[in-house]
Amino acid sequence: MELKGGQVVEFLENQRFITSVVLSKKGSRYHCLTLHGKEVNLAPNRFIHVSSNRIGTENRNQLLKQLKKIHEARNHLASQIDIQELWELTHEEKEIWQPGELAELAFSEPVTQDHEAALIRAVIDDHTYFKFRDGAIHAMSPIVVEKLLAQRRQEAERLQRLMAGGRWLENLWGEEKSAIQVSESEKDYWIRAIKDVCIKGDESPFFQEVNVLFRQAGLAGKFSPFDTMVKAGVWKEDENLEILRHEIETEFSPEVMAQAQELAKESEEDVFEPGRQDLTDLEVFTIDSSESRDLDDAISFEKIPTGFEIGIHITDIGLKIRPGTPLFKDAITRATTIYLPEQQIPMLPEVLSHEAWSLHEGELRRALSFMVTVDASGNIQAIQIIPSVIRVTKRLSYQEVDTAIELKEKWSDMFKICKARQAIRISHGALPLPIPELNISVDEEGNVSVNLVTPGPARFLVAEAMILANQVAAQFLKENEIPGLFRSQPPPRDSIISGHETALLPNIRQRRLISRGLLDMEPEPHAGLGLPMYTTVTSPLRRALDLIVQQQISSYLLMGKPLHEKKDIEELLPWLKQGLSSAARVNQGTIRYWLIKYFQSRKSEVLKAWVIEVSGRRLTAVLQDTLTTFDLPIPAGMEVRQDQEILVKVREAKPRENILRFGWAEH
Repeated sequence: MELKGGQVVEFLENQRFITSVVLSKKGSRYHCLTLHGKEVNLAPNRFIHVSSNRIGTENRNQLLKQLKKIHEARNHLASQIDIQELWELTHEEKEIWQPGELAELAFSEPVTQDHEAALIRAVIDDHTYFKFRDGAIHAMSPIVVEKLLAQRRQEAERLQRLMAGGRWLENLWGEEKSAIQVSESEKDYWIRAIKDVCIKGDESPFFQEVNVLFRQAGLAGKFSPFDTMVKAGVWKEDENLEILRHEIETEFSPEVMAQAQELAKESEEDVFEPGRQDLTDLEVFTIDSSESRDLDDAISFEKIPTGFEIGIHITDIGLKIRPGTPLFKDAITRATTIYLPEQQIPMLPEVLSHEAWSLHEGELRRALSFMVTVDASGNIQAIQIIPSVIRVTKRLSYQEVDTAIELKEKWSDMFKICKARQAIRISHGALPLPIPELNISVDEEGNVSVNLVTPGPARFLVAEAMILANQVAAQFLKENEIPGLFRSQPPPRDSIISGHETALLPNIRQRRLISRGLLDMEPEPHAGLGLPMYTTVTSPLRRALDLIVQQQISSYLLMGKPLHEKKDIEELLPWLKQGLSSAARVNQGTIRYWLIKYFQSRKSEVLKAWVIEVSGRRLTAVLQDTLTTFDLPIPAGMEVRQDQEILVKVREAKPRENILRFGWAEH
């Protein structure tokens, strides 16, 4: 339709309705004057309403006054329209309406061009019940309307939340407090949302909203959300986010605790159940660190005419934790006790793992006793696994046993047998890798201390005894076709040392070539231990794998059949692997955090390191006092060789960002 000068037209600009008048046509566009006195050239498809009547265009000032009057009149008319009521009246009749038709229904007075334009304005402003398209008005379906209304409500709630969150941040961080208080529910929402973002990052459903909140509050730092949680007293400065990220439960449910409390009530008489052999006359010792409380293994050692009898006695708890019970399911999910520098997260409630089932000195306890007869060279002569009752004669510390071995007293013969047992394994390819352990401790104030611990003779003795028991357990499972779980390890990617190597750096280099251990239902060789098959059964208080293996062996010995069928083990295995993986990640991340924090305080120090690998113009080195490995570029003109000592300094240490960088010390 060709427009003529004087016709009033409306168009949208930046979501504002602009009333204007056609002055002339220029090519395919119309030259118009807006009510604001601006002249514009517009294509016809820009017009949302065209009045059929015309106004005079001779006097510009009068023209602007008329346009303003028309604009205000249409605004007034639009404000009188109840769009929801109009939709309820019309949407069932038909979908598409002409503006004039709906205007007739919306107004009681005679409809003019201004009424039509006002209706279009009201429809566009509302954009819920009707849609204006191609000059016609389309009634939305009830489903679409409800969806749009829900979106409007959600958006209104979002804006309200952002306002409340902004006030909360202002009160928390600002010097001046807002006079308007934030409700507890609003505060709780933002704490929950911010925590989720700190834990999950951009995978959190709250990520965008929390970003908007902090951006509007002028807190755009990467760690502002975490710092806010600390400021609000929700978290500590050293809050362990790894535990939260991997959803590790640090408390036990009421159902689990109720079962644990009931199991802990058992009397001494109940311990002597049918099928158990009384070994209380045997001298049995626990050997552990003084701070250990979950004592699940003990050792006996006697000289006999044919050699020596080694007894590895494991607290026998397996058949007390019945499959399907809250305690069993929780233990499988947790998979392991997690030992961290700042805390311990037990697999079983402490009323059991630290008290009722721990092998305390002088207390009667059920045990699964692995009695192994060996000759003076460590060769196995006979094996017997006995469901037993024991009484620990004495609790010994590692230091006490170290002293006894040094003085060639009681434990020195046992130590020699263990050295012989290790030598046998080394002859079959074992790689003991005698590398000091990194020990990180954190006090109540968050101060970090780090040192290397070289296992002494007593730790070696206990470790070798446990390997022996686990080896026997694996063989027992296989020989009796008992469904079980086995640990294995493929050969290293490369073998650069023999198992007899004791020098530190070659062992560190070899460790970097070790293959990842596997957990499966079929027995396979364990290259690192030099054994044809291996499992673990010696820590049922601390590892779900050991608990399951113990259940299978104890049930077979006491009841003639294993507790779990093969399909049961198959169902449990994925849960175990997931729990072990999560625990390993938490342990690795936590150790890394505290180590980096430790190095924050050592930025001014010159540190000694050894070069363990050189590749092109980069090297890998290991710090002498913590065995922390790192990479460094080799400066131009510098020659570096393997095993060379170098001097470095901490360049960057940011625990929350997992950043630890070293650089060359200035000479």
